[in-house]
Amino acid sequence: MDMGKGISYFGLVAMGIGCMLGTSWLLLTGTWLETAGGPLNLVVAFALCIIIELPFAFAYIEAIPMLPLPGGEVVYSYAAFGSRGGFAVGWAGILMNTIVFCWVDLAAVSLLDELFPVLGRTAVLYELGDFPVTLPNVAIQLALAGAILWVQLRGANVCASLAKLATVVLLIMCAVGLAVCFTHFDPAVYASDGGLDFDFAGSASLLSLLVFSVAGWETVSKAAADASGPATRKAGAALITCLFLVTGILCLVSTAVAGCMPWREAVGRTAPFADVLVSITGVPAVRVLFLATAFVGAVGVMNSTLYSSAQMLYGLSRFALVSRAFSALHPKYGTPARCIWFTAAFVVLTPFTGRLFFLPFINIASLATIVMWIMSLAAVLRLRRARPDLCRPVRMPGGRATAVLGVAASVFLAGNILFPLSPGALDGLEYALAAALAALGVLLYGFRDRTLSDEAREALIFGGPERR
Repeated sequence: MDMGKGISYFGLVAMGIGCMLGTSWLLLTGTWLETAGGPLNLVVAFALCIIIELPFAFAYIEAIPMLPLPGGEVVYSYAAFGSRGGFAVGWAGILMNTIVFCWVDLAAVSLLDELFPVLGRTAVLYELGDFPVTLPNVAIQLALAGAILWVQLRGANVCASLAKLATVVLLIMCAVGLAVCFTHFDPAVYASDGGLDFDFAGSASLLSLLVFSVAGWETVSKAAADASGPATRKAGAALITCLFLVTGILCLVSTAVAGCMPWREAVGRTAPFADVLVSITGVPAVRVLFLATAFVGAVGVMNSTLYSSAQMLYGLSRFALVSRAFSALHPKYGTPARCIWFTAAFVVLTPFTGRLFFLPFINIASLATIVMWIMSLAAVLRLRRARPDLCRPVRMPGGRATAVLGVAASVFLAGNILFPLSPGALDGLEYALAAALAALGVLLYGFRDRTLSDEAREALIFGGPERR
């Protein structure tokens, strides 16, 4: 089975960054500042985000070379907790990546609406709330999703090539924009409107959104199964590189905006970073250039998240946690075609909801991400006792201290999004959507392929003909 192998180390980094950076650096700056209640609270939230996510990332460093199989977290959790645990984390991962895929498809069209306003006004089909659903937008969203699906069917090396291109464009443009903004950074502007007033509740509220925005580095765990050469040994380093680099860029962009315009003025703007650059340079075309760059980022995110979703579904199918019919490979490219088609099918409904579910999508994806991270960390810790015989080329940095911090981070993240009185708690609509998606997962699991014996499943993970 070829699966289009050939992802290099830079390809792994590009897949991770492509899944993380996307459009949030341009489109969510105003939302982040408003949610945090000021730039200082925002910086604290980003610092907490790094501290909280690091134990989970360290767990992946141990897990990836220990079980370098398609499916990533599905493999780790199945090995540690059996069928139900493997399916739970796999379905959470599929939901997270698929929701991001759908959300970014919406975001990409929002960018095109900014570039070509006529798209958002022509042939209005109906309105949902204050958001019109137009025929051009629906057609563009479906066409864009179809183009990404076409790339996915052609293999991991093609996906990685697209990710590299998108990543290079994004990093260059972000670096240029940040350099311009920080040369005009004004501490007095940064401190205006209570910018230096600290409120932990604001930081905690933003933290629940950042889990979604900074998520994506775990894509490396799925791509590692398709890595080649030295990249197979450096997947953990690629993952950590993605986490620190993207988190730093996102924080710097928001800080740059707050230092060039009063942060409350950024609230409600589509692309405050681009607006700041236009005011500095006096060139309106700069805004168009950065909106186009964010569109390239959106394509990169869609590419990486669809790849990740399909790989996790493929892992579930290989272990008979859903029908093994999903394991069928493309006759020419050796890619999991049915998995790709199934996960891409979720996007079909998205264009018809307009922007109504933008924020609910973010919060449900955050919940799914938290489930995936917590179970992966727990799997690594459990396997140390349950399967000490497994080869572990790399150990989780920090040892017991990392494990303790990871448990504390797990409790904090789960409480912040599930406890009704917490700043980042889900609302009624979000709980209803999450319940509906969970029910779909239970339905899939109920119709799983029961013909594979436990011994055969064990052979797939711990060694056997299919693994070789």
